Amino acid sequence: MLLAAAIFAFACGSSSLASVTRAGRPVRWALLFCLLGVAVAWAGERRGRPRLPASTIGFGAGLGGLALVSTAWSVDPRLSFERAVTFAVLLATVGLLAHASAGEPAAGERLLFGIVGGAAAVALAGLVVLAVRHSAAVEAATRDLPARYQGLGQNPNTAPLLLAPALPLCVWLLVRAPARRVKWSLAAAALLFDGSIIASGSRGALIAGFVGIALVVLLSPWRLAVRVALLAATVAALGASIVIALAPKSAGASWRPPPRVGPAPPGSHPKPGFVDVEGAFPRDSDIGVQLGQSKQVPRTLFGLTGRGEAWRGAIDLGDERPVLGYAFGTEGRVFVDRWVNFVGGLPENSYIGMYLQLGVVGLALLVALAASLVVAALRRAGRWEVAGPLAALVAGLVLAVVQSYLYSVGDIATLAVWTAAFVAAATPHRGGVG
Repeated sequence: MLLAAAIFAFACGSSSLASVTRAGRPVRWALLFCLLGVAVAWAGERRGRPRLPASTIGFGAGLGGLALVSTAWSVDPRLSFERAVTFAVLLATVGLLAHASAGEPAAGERLLFGIVGGAAAVALAGLVVLAVRHSAAVEAATRDLPARYQGLGQNPNTAPLLLAPALPLCVWLLVRAPARRVKWSLAAAALLFDGSIIASGSRGALIAGFVGIALVVLLSPWRLAVRVALLAATVAALGASIVIALAPKSAGASWRPPPRVGPAPPGSHPKPGFVDVEGAFPRDSDIGVQLGQSKQVPRTLFGLTGRGEAWRGAIDLGDERPVLGYAFGTEGRVFVDRWVNFVGGLPENSYIGMYLQLGVVGLALLVALAASLVVAALRRAGRWEVAGPLAALVAGLVLAVVQSYLYSVGDIATLAVWTAAFVAAATPHRGGVG
């Protein structure tokens, strides 16, 4: 399916293998525009009243329009324009797909299977990378962090960003699947998703994925006693997954920076006891700490590992232009990592990231768009029919607290999360559309 291929291409565009990344980046955009063409043609066959709530269409158009207008005050107008156009294309694509599939459960289910299929392809590709190039699939341990599995992803948090929303969707499809062979395939996919997230050590992805599963259970048509038992099993599975994920230990005090690559300068004869300061204490980690005096940060379930400091700094930066921000797509240009306990080019929070880009107005539109999608899904009389895509959206919104991605079309999970969200909202609900 084209949707699954596009999701896999976006994953390849942020791969641990440079050759895969180079090939994936142009292909992902080509597939996105192909998907738009298919969506336009398919929606043309479903003429009539829009199947999306008017509020969703309004908030989506408002956010896309503001992103485009922000090129007027952007520090990089071309970047803002390109990012705004691709974001508008994404919203139009998923909106048309949702409109075309509304009212036809089989059509909507095919889209959702496409999301799970794309995620499964990413997880399986990660195992292939692990088998053929272990060093690319596993991030080496550091003084503060244990070795972490990243598979096909650019870092350990990349693939879990897609696998976490796909996990509850997979569970929902498993329960509904009529064929035993399909059930076994979906069960294997769910275990693969959970196992990959556990191996990555991505705590946010684990919590988000199981929050989605819990929502599937809560919206299920089963008796209260069955739902309570299943919720208890979900909590137990989450607990076991977290314990296993946090079991590996960092290298601790025994860690040493890797040797510098390249020959020593001609005539260089360092005396005994010589320390390569840049190798041992990189300059990009020297703010806020004295050389040799940094403290090891323990990795806990709710520990932010430096994110809290970065969030505060990003909010302070956004407060300098609180109304309309610095323009869409400039998050990476505006944010500068100045904290020893945080490593990243983005603040790793989609809501703070939107505040940086489009200020309070943009953040309000993003939250309103997400809320309109959730409300539209919950207004359906038979909520079980949209429990899977709604759970994927909720998992994606939880992940947005610890990852900057909701508005970044080139990200591995953006297409999947918004597709699930719009499919859930477009399903006919009580009271009509509006």
